[in-house]
Amino acid sequence: MARPVTLHAISVEIDAPRALVFQMLGSFRRGRAPRGSAESTRLICEDGDVKTVESRTKAGPFTYTTIEEVTLFPPERIAFRHIEGPLDFCEEEFTLKDTPEGGTLLSHKGSFVWKRIPLFGWLGGVIYTRPMYRAVIRKHLSAVKQAAEARASRSHVFRRRG
Repeated sequence: MARPVTLHAISVEIDAPRALVFQMLGSFRRGRAPRGSAESTRLICEDGDVKTVESRTKAGPFTYTTIEEVTLFPPERIAFRHIEGPLDFCEEEFTLKDTPEGGTLLSHKGSFVWKRIPLFGWLGGVIYTRPMYRAVIRKHLSAVKQAAEARASRSHVFRRRG
């Protein structure tokens, strides 16, 4: 396999309990992502904590469809392994940690291989795909933060701190 391109960790602190954030991240039945995002998911099948999900994501001028195997490790981790899509290999992981203030630190890391064009795949991955991927993840983490904090402010089960 070609050398993977690393997606360095990106984190966001969310003013909502970890259980609520995990529940929202691990739910793939809801369809379109919050706040009018171009992202959407569709649950294809599930077997306990392992799900097969179709995701549609807008990155730059393009919309990509991927089929992913998603494994839930409640309440601290969600792992994604791309089965079909524009990349030849892609693994991602979201980790959730409690903060001392009662919120959640949500982090993302991963790696991918894109080798459709010989000799250019790795370089293209570093120059174009990785920055585009990071932008999509930053936008996704921001949307999760906004949605989780809004839900926590309305919830009787998952109360916000302070």
